[in-house]
Amino acid sequence: MSEQKTHSGAAPRRSSSPASPYDASAALESLLDRLRSSCGATRVSVWVHEATTELVVPFRSAVRPGAEQQEQHPALITPALLSGSPFLAGVVRTRQSVTGRADGRRATDRQLAEVGIRSAHGEPLVLDGQVIGVLTVEPAAAASPHLLRQITPRLAAALSEAWARRSQQRRLDQAAVLLGLIETAAQAESTDSLLASACRQLAELGEVERACIFLLEDGRLVPSMAAYADGRRDLATWQQFRNAPVSLELAETVLRTGEPLTADRNSGLLSGWWVDSFHVASALAVPLGRSPELAGVLTLDSTHVRPFSEDVRRLAAAAGAHLGGVIEQARTSQARATSLATARVVRQLLVDGSSATGVAEAAEVVARAVQRLAGTSRSAAYLVGADDRVGEIRHVDWAEDHKEVIQQQMVGRPGAEVPLWRLTAERKAPVFVEDTTTSDLLDPRLCEALDLASYVSVPLMSGDRLRGLVVTGAVGAARSWSPSVRDAVRQVTLEGSLVVENAELRAAAALRLAQLATEAHHDPLTGLANRRRFIEEVEATVYGDGDRSCALLMIDLDRFKEINDSFGHSVGDDLLCLVGPRLQQALRPGDLLARMGGDEFAVLLPDADADRAREVGAELGAALREAFVLDGMPLHVDASVGIALCPDHGRDRSLLLARADTAMYAAKRGRHGFEVWAPDGTTATRDRLETLEQLRTALDSEQLDNHYQPKLDLRTGRITGLEALVRWNHPTRGVLYPDVFLPLAEQAGLMRRLALRVLERALHDVRIWRAQGHDLSVAVNLSVSNLQDVALPEQVAMLLDAFAVPAEALILEITEDVLMADAARSQQVMAGLRRLGVRLSVDDYGTGYSSLSYLRALPVDELKLDRSFVTHLTTDPRAVAIVRSTLQLSRDLGMSMVVEGVEDAAALAALRSWGCDVAQGYHIARPMPADQVLGWLDSRPAPAVPALGGPTAP
Repeated sequence: MSEQKTHSGAAPRRSSSPASPYDASAALESLLDRLRSSCGATRVSVWVHEATTELVVPFRSAVRPGAEQQEQHPALITPALLSGSPFLAGVVRTRQSVTGRADGRRATDRQLAEVGIRSAHGEPLVLDGQVIGVLTVEPAAAASPHLLRQITPRLAAALSEAWARRSQQRRLDQAAVLLGLIETAAQAESTDSLLASACRQLAELGEVERACIFLLEDGRLVPSMAAYADGRRDLATWQQFRNAPVSLELAETVLRTGEPLTADRNSGLLSGWWVDSFHVASALAVPLGRSPELAGVLTLDSTHVRPFSEDVRRLAAAAGAHLGGVIEQARTSQARATSLATARVVRQLLVDGSSATGVAEAAEVVARAVQRLAGTSRSAAYLVGADDRVGEIRHVDWAEDHKEVIQQQMVGRPGAEVPLWRLTAERKAPVFVEDTTTSDLLDPRLCEALDLASYVSVPLMSGDRLRGLVVTGAVGAARSWSPSVRDAVRQVTLEGSLVVENAELRAAAALRLAQLATEAHHDPLTGLANRRRFIEEVEATVYGDGDRSCALLMIDLDRFKEINDSFGHSVGDDLLCLVGPRLQQALRPGDLLARMGGDEFAVLLPDADADRAREVGAELGAALREAFVLDGMPLHVDASVGIALCPDHGRDRSLLLARADTAMYAAKRGRHGFEVWAPDGTTATRDRLETLEQLRTALDSEQLDNHYQPKLDLRTGRITGLEALVRWNHPTRGVLYPDVFLPLAEQAGLMRRLALRVLERALHDVRIWRAQGHDLSVAVNLSVSNLQDVALPEQVAMLLDAFAVPAEALILEITEDVLMADAARSQQVMAGLRRLGVRLSVDDYGTGYSSLSYLRALPVDELKLDRSFVTHLTTDPRAVAIVRSTLQLSRDLGMSMVVEGVEDAAALAALRSWGCDVAQGYHIARPMPADQVLGWLDSRPAPAVPALGGPTAP
């Protein structure tokens, strides 16, 4: 008697000791052997009916001695569905005996013929009213009804017990497998080794040829592991599995539904490439993990058609659930480790990238970062120019011979010709190629020449623009990348785009700074040194070590205004461009020629004495005597040159410039060509020039400061704003008020710089006050030149943005004479300021003689009544009439009114009673430095809102 294997598993393991009398399998085998001997049958077998799956499973047989070696048909040792076995189904469903003969015509007969049995008798095995199995006797003639009636109840009980013991053992074996998986998970060197061991054990216990694992990566199932029951894993089949060109529909369906499924070949779920390549006939697929968080799908497959018993399904489902958890745990652990590695790489990327200037340097930084994350052996950054051709290549860890290959094949080539380039540009995301032999994104000959096995391509983005690619590759052996590593590479790609963009901005900024440095020291029209450069060189010479001597020559072109007026400014500009080279002819290397502005030039002669200075002065005049030809027209221009000597005429930069300027005017008056300064100029002229030069110095230092006079809201009693009033802290003359230096600044073209200086300081201070909880505005005065500067609105916008001060917190005050100086340009500038949200105020209202029409035409928010009308407010009825009529005018025009010059309580009370908006004057507060404003505000008592009286006279 021999033990037959079934498709559900091998025969139970036997020990070398004698069988226990309580061994259910031994009892069943004894009964079968006695039955076969008693009835003289060739073979008697019992099949288990598995009601939950509608399977009949071959379990035990007793075979006549000498017949054991006869090969049986696979259907006799394989579980079968009742629907596919008419003979066994007839016994189970009718609960009666069935006899079949191979020469018969019934379905049962045909089935016996198919499996090579001449005749057989089937007897139901019933226990507790249920058909638990089928007894088959071969041949049918050996089935004695009397004997069967006696033995089948005992066989049913023995079969039930043996099957229960077998199921229990199977569950123990399954538990051992699951326990082994747990132990393997704790000891496994890698996730791959864990999955390989699990697949081998599951294939063996499930008695199938192979177990496979498909992992969910980037939203798709990827073939990741396969192992056979005998443990073999040939490379060719493995590569074929890993590079499957189509998905397995059975696995895809399980992933979508989260439910186990079985399928046979050509069923739709199991057909095509998978059946042809791996000879799959039947397969069971279960989800890895629990829905909805699935890690993938586990499949068990067989090369012959077979159903899967409940034990196998239970084993696969339990293994799938456990493996899903292990995989997710491994992925989480790996993701944590990758996250820490990514953080380190990103940090280093940002540190290295912070010093990169230009796309090429940034690309190399990104290439090193991606290489560290991907674990590859070398990288290269391919950069494209404006023509989209590969230009510069940055190599990281490359062999010289391979660099030469790339240089020959890639430089000058359009990036769009390379499929990898097109795909990366389209996705704007990394592309992972784990096996170059199965990909056509790069020329296979190039990969072979470079010994490139796997690679990652990363786009180099700057904003939305592709500036090139980083390709980092593995040499020799191919490699793969986990989902966490892929995510890390994507993160570094995003961070890398910022590094590239910032490096590009730094390069542009460096270029711009170089340009600005050039522009800051060179005249944009003539290309000569400008005033700033000239003054810096004069200071370095005059104040430098060694008490050097030098000469300063101021040059003014005679009759240049006539040329401008007669032929236009474009001709005048062309003439100035020709004058510079002529003047340069009179100078030696080391001498400095500069354009100071307009038609003024200056020369610095280091280490020169009076004789050299006079010589150069004469040569400068001679150089200009020859006519200049512009558009075929000869033009003559002369020059007046003033000379000041250091240290003879002083060792102060401003003093020397002023004295050279004085000498130049003396030469112009006397028409001498050049003049050396002599101490015979008038005091007024000398003081004016000295003050002007000192003002230029003040603008470049911290001598100018703002004082602030508060403005009182008469309705609330609160301070709502302050007016900025510039003061000059002169180093020798003390504090100078605006009337001393503002006219000079206007005449010398310095008002633009001065006004911006005052505005910048005022916005800086008001930001501090507002941050301390004082909702204040600040008013700044504009001059004629300011209001005719069309660039003013843009400059104001930049300052507001720089100091984060709202536009409505800034009031720009303009006098009536300024408004009427150039009405068209003034209106354009004011409109630009108004669009920003800045408020505009008419200062010193009532002192001019202009028409009131500008109040209707210009975007003015506020009238500021001149102090002259407030001085006699309590004694002069005419002053009262003017104030009240102006107040009414402002109301009718929708403007607010500020009254300045309020110096006593009576005037303040009168203005309050008439409903005036805002007052300003010594009675409220005198102008004070910025550092005293907060203390003054905090020391004021909380205002009591006054009751407004009717519009009565004081």
